[in-house]
Amino acid sequence: MLQTDAEKNYKTDEKSLLQEFVVTIREYFDISVVQQEGKAVISLANGQRFLLELSEIKQ
Repeated sequence: MLQTDAEKNYKTDEKSLLQEFVVTIREYFDISVVQQEGKAVISLANGQRFLLELSEIKQ
């Protein structure tokens, strides 16, 4: 896929990016999710739980 200049300059925040990850993960796993302030607790149907945390690194 070719990227345009507009795609390269796309800005997002932690909340939006985390939501995109959750949507994508749901396509592959049977999960429930609790989200709060840049964090998501992901629980799989088999009982496993994971914490996914995002924060932007500013340079």
